[in-house]
Amino acid sequence: MGRKNDVSYSQAEGWHITITLTESDTCSSDTITIPKEQVEAKLFPWWSVKRSEGLLEPNSFEMVHLYEYESQVTTAVAMKRDENGNFKLHGWSCVQGKRKFRTGDVIVFWWDKNFGRLNFELLMLANESFLT
Repeated sequence: MGRKNDVSYSQAEGWHITITLTESDTCSSDTITIPKEQVEAKLFPWWSVKRSEGLLEPNSFEMVHLYEYESQVTTAVAMKRDENGNFKLHGWSCVQGKRKFRTGDVIVFWWDKNFGRLNFELLMLANESFLT
């Protein structure tokens, strides 16, 4: 479980970004895609205007600390907007290599305002019910 002052999944109610992992998220890619609407609605409100607007500039990126809540492991990833306007976390293969998520697994992201990082945890295994 998280450390003292960590913002837990339940504390971030309403600010969750839930992703069902695709084959590209779990097999061949170094990225995971988060829909534009989710990033703008659930992450940008926590970021400074400069940081949010900077990420919208062509060829720009933001370094984000991605924290797995259960294992307490932090991985630095680069968030960049793709050609469709969605956002990709580059460096996801470092996380995937340790956890071996499967296509269809559901993970949830939320911003931890206390530590300025993007927390995540496995919410549901592929073809199974919710874990929490």
